[in-house]
Amino acid sequence: MKVKTFAICLFSLCVSALAQSPDSMKYAPYPILLLSGNNSVESVMPMVFTVDGQQHLEFVPSSKIKESMDKGGHPVTLADVLSALGAATEKVNELQAENDRLWKVAMKDAPRPETVIVQQPAPTSAPSQADLAAQQQAEANARRQQAIQTWLMLQNMNRQQNVNINVRNCTAYPALCVGR
Repeated sequence: MKVKTFAICLFSLCVSALAQSPDSMKYAPYPILLLSGNNSVESVMPMVFTVDGQQHLEFVPSSKIKESMDKGGHPVTLADVLSALGAATEKVNELQAENDRLWKVAMKDAPRPETVIVQQPAPTSAPSQADLAAQQQAEANARRQQAIQTWLMLQNMNRQQNVNINVRNCTAYPALCVGR
């Protein structure tokens, strides 16, 4: 489990470094080997196996790599990882563009808050202090309500949307599929 967590962290933390590194294409065909900082822990290699037309990922100890390759396993290469990351990034960008487009449509169709000015009939006599205080309080409450509605509308416009990517899609991302 620690190796899987390490592999996921390694891939996610190094995405930008791998994509921008000129060496990434030089090393693209190389298989990935996961090493531990502890000499007593055996290194592992992520390998893809196809069983009944379904691909799955296994972490093979270095002592069993040849045996696993003889059984039909293919080592995961840096190119596989870069390809999967590129496809995932492309999908995220597509979804973000679609999300932005839908927010624009939703905001265009959303009813605009209207300010209604109610004219008070001219008083026949001078208003009392209580009437003036009540009127000022009502106006302050109306302004506060308008500010709250505007703030809520802006919060909905700026809310970041979470995007979940299903990495178990073995057809699109075979290097990231884990056995079931």
